[in-house]
Amino acid sequence: MKQQQKMKRLLSRSAIMLTAASFLTFPFATSAFAGKEGVFLSDSVYFTLDKVTLSAGAEDGSLRFSLGLNNNSSSPVDFNNYGVKIIDTNGVSYTAKLSEKVTARVKAGETGTFKFTSEIPSNLTPSQLKVDIFEWNYNAMEDIGALSVESALAESGQSVLQQAVLNLKELDSTLADDALVTAQLGKSYKVYKDGAWMVYTDLLLENLSSSTLKLPDGLEYNFQDNKGLTYSAQFAKVEGQSLLPQQPVKATLQAAVPAALETKDLALIFSPKGKVKTTVLGSLNVAKSFSIGKIGDKTEYPNLDVNGLAISTSWAAASKQSDGLHLQANVTLTNQSDGIVTIPALLAEFQALRGSVAVASSDNAVRTSYLAPNESTTFRFSGILPAGLNTDALQLVVLEKQAVASTTTQPSTGTGNTDASSSKQAATLPVSVTTLAGAGNGGEVSSYAAAQDYTLGTPFKLTASNLIDSNVDVSLVEFGMSENSDFGFKTVVAKYKLTNKGTTSLTVPDFQTDLTSAEGYTYSGVRQSAVAKTIAPNTSYVLSYSYMLPASEKADQLALNVYDANRLAVGSYKTSIQPIPSTGAISLYPYTIDLKDYSVSATYSKDSSYAYRLRLDLDVKRQEQVITDANFSTLAFEVVDSEGRLLSSKSMTFTGQQKIMSGVQFIDFGNIKSEQLSSDVSINVYEVVATPNGDAKRLVKTIKM
Repeated sequence: MKQQQKMKRLLSRSAIMLTAASFLTFPFATSAFAGKEGVFLSDSVYFTLDKVTLSAGAEDGSLRFSLGLNNNSSSPVDFNNYGVKIIDTNGVSYTAKLSEKVTARVKAGETGTFKFTSEIPSNLTPSQLKVDIFEWNYNAMEDIGALSVESALAESGQSVLQQAVLNLKELDSTLADDALVTAQLGKSYKVYKDGAWMVYTDLLLENLSSSTLKLPDGLEYNFQDNKGLTYSAQFAKVEGQSLLPQQPVKATLQAAVPAALETKDLALIFSPKGKVKTTVLGSLNVAKSFSIGKIGDKTEYPNLDVNGLAISTSWAAASKQSDGLHLQANVTLTNQSDGIVTIPALLAEFQALRGSVAVASSDNAVRTSYLAPNESTTFRFSGILPAGLNTDALQLVVLEKQAVASTTTQPSTGTGNTDASSSKQAATLPVSVTTLAGAGNGGEVSSYAAAQDYTLGTPFKLTASNLIDSNVDVSLVEFGMSENSDFGFKTVVAKYKLTNKGTTSLTVPDFQTDLTSAEGYTYSGVRQSAVAKTIAPNTSYVLSYSYMLPASEKADQLALNVYDANRLAVGSYKTSIQPIPSTGAISLYPYTIDLKDYSVSATYSKDSSYAYRLRLDLDVKRQEQVITDANFSTLAFEVVDSEGRLLSSKSMTFTGQQKIMSGVQFIDFGNIKSEQLSSDVSINVYEVVATPNGDAKRLVKTIKM
């Protein structure tokens, strides 16, 4: 690090230091300098301290300030008779250099402003520093007084900036003496991107000179770890190729780093090209700038173009399922400003901190381009990582798709007039990193454990999705299971009621579902084959899904998971299988069927075959005024012998010619061979749902002869 020049403080006579507010006021001083600390040469001539900036780098710091010479006397004052140095509480002095050329003579009734910069150690605080003013007396320095850096900073409301001051004249001697550029530290991120671990650091660049500047090609940027190893960095983004005077510009540096890199001692070094080991123009301690938030934390969005926007990972969940660890996260943007802000284009990645594992996710929801004051919008991301990963070692990286200027610019000159060809390219840069610790107990929480308690028939509290209209209430109204012993599996049939609360017809949402057991096994739902396209306002529609479960599944602990058409989870609920009643009415929502009486007899046909005739006395009622159509489930009656072999079957519907009605009805089962006649046959009654994978059957009643 550059050796700081030190000067021993000279002993001098005591100086009287007063504030302009407490001294006899003058018309010129009261409006401009009332309340400021001053060092007085006379009743009408005094110094004040303004525009103080204290910057702390990794190992060196910088103090920049303007010294005002207020001349309210009748004669000019020559600033050449005075000098300035910086002193700390230990009495050590540091050289203060003029950073621009100005006229030294201050005319009567005017104020002269002199800008200074001083290199100081980075560990000095404002309370330890004073700007000391002295008078030259035959090459000797006589102290006049000192001005407090802490007071000047407090007056302006500033704090110590994490900032490096780069003197570009050290790289290009043709530049002016005031060719200074500050690099103020923003946020830093360590993320896995494009197959490598990368460090990104945001910088706020400001040209302090009076002319347009460009960062020279001879300026090199390197990240350096605590072992002295350096990693070359390049600009991933610079908002504007020219640095206009006094106009802050955001830039982002990126560097490939080892996966095991520890960021706690990382520094950013500015140096002449090829001289990082020997010459340092400036440095920043980036260790504390790494931004890793927690679920629920809200931070300022790191972009100059969208001031007042806050970003947070407002919710996240993890559940281990048969195909891996399912991760979901909501990222919310809130406009906290008084103006309208543009919504940035966000993407996300779920990443493992150890290893090279990352899953990209995007939210293709249709949303407006702007947010009004106090408005919010939420991006929803989901992904599946290997089941063995632990959420404590996972992070969600939110990236913004940005336009980046690409140029072929030559080294800069003092005027910034260089030939360059530029174009716009797209880049994705990190804007937020959130640890997923807490989004599940180490990733071991199953969907069942995370599911909400649920009461059959109540509307689901679904997470908002642009693919499921908020005017559609969805509820589970029936949930039954039966075993198919011939095929060794069980079937669950679930019925959902969709209610249109709006005033216009709405599209039937194409949501997906599955069941997850407490052990983490997942059983996908299959929707009925034919579905109505719309729901009329103030009406309800019934939709059926079937699930195939292994014969070993007890189904006493199941979670019903609901997803929108993009497979984004919108709800998870604990469910219970409804038992089949041995007596009383049977529910086939929205109907109930009460079997009041029945009888089975055998008849002989002219073709020398036999038939079984089932006489039913039914009471069929509609529970609710819910729309049913030809796509609704049917009832299948199957005659089986004592060995469970199917002898004959018939189907009936709730609509049309074969409609099931209240009263006495007869069902004939023909083509029964004589050897199949028996007094030990049964008739199984199934509810049947037609699906793309075939008919799904749920046993609802068994009738014995």
